[in-house]
Amino acid sequence: MAIVHSNGKAEENRLTLKDIFSMPDDLGLLNVKAISSSSPKDLNAARFEEINLFIDQNGRLPLDDAKHLNEKQLARRLKSILTNSQNISELRSLDRHKLFDAPLLQPSPKQQEPEPVEVSVAAANVTSLDDIFNSDALGLLDIKASDIFDIKHVPAIEREMPDEIAQRTHCADFYEFVSIFKRYHANIQNKSVEIVPFKSGSQIDEGDVFILRGMLCLVDEVGVTDETGERYNPRLRVIFENSTESNLLMRSLAAALYKDENSRRILKDASDVENAFQNITHKDKRSGVVYIVTTLSDNHALKAVPNLFKIGYTESTVEERTKNAEKDTAFLESSIRIVASIECFNLNPHRFESLIHGFLSAQRLTIELTGKNGQKYHPKEWFSVPLDTAREVVRRIIDGTIIQYRMDNTTGKIQLKNKN
Repeated sequence: MAIVHSNGKAEENRLTLKDIFSMPDDLGLLNVKAISSSSPKDLNAARFEEINLFIDQNGRLPLDDAKHLNEKQLARRLKSILTNSQNISELRSLDRHKLFDAPLLQPSPKQQEPEPVEVSVAAANVTSLDDIFNSDALGLLDIKASDIFDIKHVPAIEREMPDEIAQRTHCADFYEFVSIFKRYHANIQNKSVEIVPFKSGSQIDEGDVFILRGMLCLVDEVGVTDETGERYNPRLRVIFENSTESNLLMRSLAAALYKDENSRRILKDASDVENAFQNITHKDKRSGVVYIVTTLSDNHALKAVPNLFKIGYTESTVEERTKNAEKDTAFLESSIRIVASIECFNLNPHRFESLIHGFLSAQRLTIELTGKNGQKYHPKEWFSVPLDTAREVVRRIIDGTIIQYRMDNTTGKIQLKNKN
């Protein structure tokens, strides 16, 4: 066959392909192997070998819920192989880990016949990468390389990590706060306090009590902060009722309270407000009540004593202490009238009793009475002293200045000691 060029002339002496291939190939230029394509069987063998290598390296099967994508893909691939009887017969010779013989891995009878593959995925059901990969029934996304998900060459953004409920530690002096938490629980139960949601921007003060994540927490201390133009954000000491404490920032506590939809602020009642005016804080422990009562007895011996008052102390209320006065020799087994009561904080009751008895020893009632049961008794804590003087003595004992005074037995009043 003649070769036709653009000039239209035929060249009769050109070599044909047959002539070329029949010539000696001393350099082996024509010794080329045909490119063979991998069969599906070879591809399945290679993919199954990857599963074997994973088991060799990790000593376990790949997990469906693994953190790494490659392991998840191997787990799905193994399940796909085990549900196809043809794959099992082809790959059994490569099953050095006896995966096809494991009872837990044997496919159920229903799985022997592959069900029709549903390729399409409803867009409404796809909400994450896991949804996409889980819908890959044909293994189209079963790629080995997973480094495309590793973020590189992206500058890290430095963020200030909030110390909200920072690092809680054991509260070494928690015993100081037990009574406070018990009192608030009692007030919550009897609904004597008002509980309101925490609002954004609300001020947090020392002594405030909140409910955060179902737990009572008390702001014990508010630290000092430098006023340098920045927002007021001192560090707090917060005590939690589970005997832990945290030194988080005020704004961090506020953020935690605001984010917790069930958080609450326990409003201070009238007594707390009154205590604040008297510089009484949550740290001041209520010791009890000092009370002054007078008797309403018809006993002529008692009625003959002028300015007869009992000065006593109770950890409960005066009303609770005196409710059975007619049966109590401490109250002369008669009705009484309350003339004064003083709430006390941080007061040692035994020290109070010794001071009051010592200071008013000359005014103490010394009398023997017969009780309703016929037995004799000597009243204690009853004094013949003007009411104003009794109140002054109690006040001086409470504020600690009683040692600067003495009792004038002539006038029945207290006077400053002579410094000379």
